[in-house]
Amino acid sequence: MKLKERVRLFIRHNRVILLFRLMLEAFYEACSQSKHLGASDMMHDEVKFAADLCIRTHAIEKGMSIGSVRVGFGQPKVLSLIDDLLLYVNRFPSASIDESMAVIAHYIEFNRNNGYPVEAVETRYEVLKKAYTLRESMTAGIAVCCKSDTIEATKASFDTFSQSRCSIRDFDTQSHVDLNEIVAAIDIARKAPSACNRQSAFAHIYEGAKAHQLFDFQGGANGFGHDMQYAILVTADMRRYFINERHQMYVDGGLFAMDLLLALHYKGLATIPLTTAYKTNQTRRLKKTFGVPSNEVPVMIIGVGAYKESYKVAVSHRNPVESYYQVHR
Repeated sequence: MKLKERVRLFIRHNRVILLFRLMLEAFYEACSQSKHLGASDMMHDEVKFAADLCIRTHAIEKGMSIGSVRVGFGQPKVLSLIDDLLLYVNRFPSASIDESMAVIAHYIEFNRNNGYPVEAVETRYEVLKKAYTLRESMTAGIAVCCKSDTIEATKASFDTFSQSRCSIRDFDTQSHVDLNEIVAAIDIARKAPSACNRQSAFAHIYEGAKAHQLFDFQGGANGFGHDMQYAILVTADMRRYFINERHQMYVDGGLFAMDLLLALHYKGLATIPLTTAYKTNQTRRLKKTFGVPSNEVPVMIIGVGAYKESYKVAVSHRNPVESYYQVHR
């Protein structure tokens, strides 16, 4: 082997050199993220501010879709949301908050119908209504679905099938989920695409108490985590990627996770995707506590349970299709 080729391979594969190259890439990435991530100057950027309000609005909406929801939950959060909605429309007069308005209205109605009026929220909401004129009437809050209709939709055309999948927080705790059905869904998801067919995705399946421990660790399934029977931690293997592909593992793992969600839905199982967007120390604790090798990156947790005959879901309004694309010619 020629000296030039040896030097090239040394530079490419030496761990110390790779570390410095990664540090440089991370620095450039951090510079971009410090400017564009939502945490940067959020209150003066309409898109960033709207994203924060969207997250908090959906937290209220999905709270109402939990099977054993506590009536009157979240009042301080709703009041804080209303205050920031007032600030938002004052700062950005052309912005729309129709969805947030609809969710808060449903929250007030939901509590009133359950014999728990939330007077402080109602009073503050009236102030918001005077400051903002609704532009579009929309459905928000929760919807009630029928298991038989959902199962029937899984056998329909793809557009009907995919639209029938919802994130579930209202599970049947009496029916048993067969592990073999989960394995069969993973078998279907094996066909998910990956860069150069590297197939780096992997599913760690946790059952019963171990699954509940993972839901507690994750923190986003409070109030319904223990109603699910399995937790699937989807990961991707870093060893199959190179310096210019630092984020490709999340893409490949995400594609597998989406296929797995659809496959589980096809199998008639109720599911919810849960984020694994942790800081470094928490990711390390996750790996250590739940037996995940250091070379794998967590991509998503999927909770799996059984459908009730009649169950609640968050409406989760979607923006119009025109907001999802742009044609370049």
